Amino acid sequence: MADQRKKYQDWKDSISGFLGKDFWSDFQDFFTKNWPQVNLYQNETQVLCLIALPGIQSVNDVHIFINHTQLTIKGHLNWQFQGFEPVEEEIYKGRFERVIKLPVPVHHEPVEAVYKKGILLLTLNRIRDFEVSEIIIADDDN
Repeated sequence: MADQRKKYQDWKDSISGFLGKDFWSDFQDFFTKNWPQVNLYQNETQVLCLIALPGIQSVNDVHIFINHTQLTIKGHLNWQFQGFEPVEEEIYKGRFERVIKLPVPVHHEPVEAVYKKGILLLTLNRIRDFEVSEIIIADDDN
């Protein structure tokens, strides 16, 4: 098994030398289109979004956009360890963007946003169906 990993790493290094160092980072985006992982829950008044974002160092690394029935998550993960160079990297790093269709329309501002232990928890208020009322206009002529 170690011999196969060595062969794979040698192949990967030769491709990187030919196509450029960032080739694999750009190519891995193809396989990680469903990242970050998301769980959605709903009740009568709210939608709860659990978003797995391990490794976020700053709130400035993630941007959330809420538009009626769509949640867009954009950001950047950067793993750097001073004095070390990568040997093998399986944990995703780089830019990411994911668009999630929400089950119901929601307000564009979250009620609550909490990041703890690698999970971003967003609580969104559902937009309630409105009742259409009949409007009676008074006739001023009478």
